[in-house]
Amino acid sequence: MSTFGKIIGWLLGLGIVVGGGIYLLGSREPDIPPGNGEPWLTEHEAYEDQTAHTGMDGGAFVVPGLRIRDPRDVSATEGHTPAHYALNNGTFETLQSGEVVYRRLADGMLRRSVWANDGDGRLKFVDESGCVARNIYAFDGYYAGSDGIWDESVPRLDTDTRPVPGQKYRKEDNPTEQYLEFEETQDGQFTVLRRYPSLDHSESYRLEPFGRGAYALEKKEDPEIRAYIAVLPDGKTVLFSQAGERVKFVR
Repeated sequence: MSTFGKIIGWLLGLGIVVGGGIYLLGSREPDIPPGNGEPWLTEHEAYEDQTAHTGMDGGAFVVPGLRIRDPRDVSATEGHTPAHYALNNGTFETLQSGEVVYRRLADGMLRRSVWANDGDGRLKFVDESGCVARNIYAFDGYYAGSDGIWDESVPRLDTDTRPVPGQKYRKEDNPTEQYLEFEETQDGQFTVLRRYPSLDHSESYRLEPFGRGAYALEKKEDPEIRAYIAVLPDGKTVLFSQAGERVKFVR
C-alpha cells in the first residue's frame, strides 16, 4: 500500500473513533440529581407539563435537572416526611375567589397533590384540585391542619382504607343536603357519585388511589375539574376537598 493510501486509511480510522466517542457522549443519560434534590414533581404533574421523559431510575422519571416522583411511591415510602419531597420552586397565590394555589415559577402552572414550602419554612398541602387543603390527611398520610400547614403532632395514617360501595356517606352537618355514593368497578377501582337531592343534581367522578386511604378524583364530564378525598381508618368517614372547601361525610 502506498504512503498516501496509508495516510487516508489512518485518517478514516481516526474519524471513526472520534465519531463514536461523540455519539456515546451525546447518547449518555443525563446526570441524576441527588435523591432529595430540587425540583420535585409528581408523575401526574409531569404529564400535565408534557415534560419529555428521557430515562428511568428506580421508578422515578428523569429529565435533565428534574426528578419526578409518583405520589403513590411517596405514599408507600416509610420513614420519609413531607420535608423530604416538598416543593420549593414555586409561589403561593390567592385568587380573587379566595382559593390559594401554588404555581411553579418556571412555567406558571398549578401544582397538584404536593406539599410546598410557603417561604417561611412551613409546608402546606395542595390537593388534586390545585388549592391549599385544610383539616385533611394528604396523599402521603400526613395531616394538614386548619391553615393547610403540616401538623407534625398528628400521627401519619398507616392504613389504606377503602370506601364501602353502595353506602351513602352523608354530609355530617346537613345530611339531607348532599351525599357521596361509591361504586366498585370490575377491575377493583372505584367511581363516586356526589349527589345533591334538593337540587336534583349529581356529579360523577373517577377515582385514582394514592394509598393510605387517599384518592384523586376526576370529573367524568370534565376531566379538568378535580377533587380529593381521604377515607379515614374507621371506614365510616370521608373527607372531601375541592377548591379550598373541605366537607366531612359520614355513614
